Amino acid sequence: MPAERAPSSEPTVGAVRGAEEPIKIRESTATGNDKIEILKHQLYDVCEDRRGIVCPAYLDLAIRSVTDTTIATAIIEVTFYDIQGNVVDTAKHEDVELWPDTSRGIRIETSVKRVDLIKSYDVRITRTMMAEQERVQLRRHDINRNEAGEHVLKGVVKNISRVMADAAVVVTFYGANNVEIGRKVVVLRDIEPETIRRYELTFKPHEGDMVGTYNIAIGELT
Repeated sequence: MPAERAPSSEPTVGAVRGAEEPIKIRESTATGNDKIEILKHQLYDVCEDRRGIVCPAYLDLAIRSVTDTTIATAIIEVTFYDIQGNVVDTAKHEDVELWPDTSRGIRIETSVKRVDLIKSYDVRITRTMMAEQERVQLRRHDINRNEAGEHVLKGVVKNISRVMADAAVVVTFYGANNVEIGRKVVVLRDIEPETIRRYELTFKPHEGDMVGTYNIAIGELT
């Protein structure tokens, strides 16, 4: 269980070093847009849990949709700074399916494990896609290999819009040195509004090929 931690303090003036001028710490900012309001933002510093495991610093956010339609995807980027104003870490978070007039809490992890290193941060929403632009989204998937040597990929998509939608799931398979060794497409027709649809596909590499990685993409059919 993660250890409880207190919010990191954010003094406006750093320590005085000899006769030098006090260090002015960069002010933390969190900027929303015309679709998303940032209700609160708070940095939690590095801590150690009961097992002695160091838990990295993280940022706690609360956002709210201020539109009358569903937000399909929002990309939130955070830059973290030290006392000198130098960048010590950056993080990106993708949030999906935020309904109208709805709030949501978000935890954005950092890679920072040094106590009191982060002194300020800047939060920005860099991209907002509405449900009318991104009707169908990938939700989850898993891949296994059967006795015939085929890779069987099963997954779920969701139509988050209020109208019927058609979509295609495209899976690209890569072998050694990230070379493409095959591609499979599944077409999904008449996905009901605000419902999920399961899909399944199989792929068997040519002799001598071996699947190393794969990429899944989805596109709406028009």
